Amino acid sequence: MRRPVVGISLKMYQNQIDDARDFAHAIVEEVGEKQEIEQFMCPGMGVLYPVAMILKDSEIGLGAQNISFAPNGAYTGEFSVESLKDMRGSYAEIGHIERRTLFCESDNMINQKVRLALAHDVIPVLCIGETEKTDDPQEVKAIIKKQLFLDLFQLENSQVEKVILAYEPAWAVGKTSAASAAYVHQIHSLIRECVAELFDKKTAENIRIIYGGSVSQENSERIVSDDNVDGVFVGRFGHQPKQYASIVKIVKKIKGV
Repeated sequence: MRRPVVGISLKMYQNQIDDARDFAHAIVEEVGEKQEIEQFMCPGMGVLYPVAMILKDSEIGLGAQNISFAPNGAYTGEFSVESLKDMRGSYAEIGHIERRTLFCESDNMINQKVRLALAHDVIPVLCIGETEKTDDPQEVKAIIKKQLFLDLFQLENSQVEKVILAYEPAWAVGKTSAASAAYVHQIHSLIRECVAELFDKKTAENIRIIYGGSVSQENSERIVSDDNVDGVFVGRFGHQPKQYASIVKIVKKIKGV
């Protein structure tokens, strides 16, 4: 059975150390003990270390919203996976739509980041999804299959199983409402088909696929009710600790853990 997972990203909304520490403390108090589901938090890069110190004794893993494609060297302004590991971080968000578009990250660069994370025992949270909304699921499948082929290029099946795929359709990210539960279920099934076609059935059965894009208390129960949805990646609707904790408890209840 795949272990359910809930992650949260604070993007660049929470940049003051005291605010970030208070938020992390509140999250740990709400759901920082063993929950039978996997959790991770990706704070803003400027507050990564103080949040790391709070999370280190909890059951919530530390993630970075980005890592460089190189472990070290002459890469001014980049963030090294070596620093993340030194802070006891174990997750790296890679390929978010904002990184792909605003910062022009190519699939080749994303592939380098995925391989580098795995080489350092960091779990890549690989964000995939279509940019424009379409009524043709096969069109979405073709887009995602290409992303997976390029982003997971040269990985062994055993490595691919360690990746968490975050399906985040760009048209639902940061919007007032998420994609419908039925749509998410359909696309997650197609993503698992893509993994089976690119790798094998066992890899497709073992890899975890979570949904991100306007996840809230109101829609998370419907979204995670399908077997192909292994959890959620929460954004702004989790910026209130009790709301985030409510989503964690919903996923735990629905997945029966």
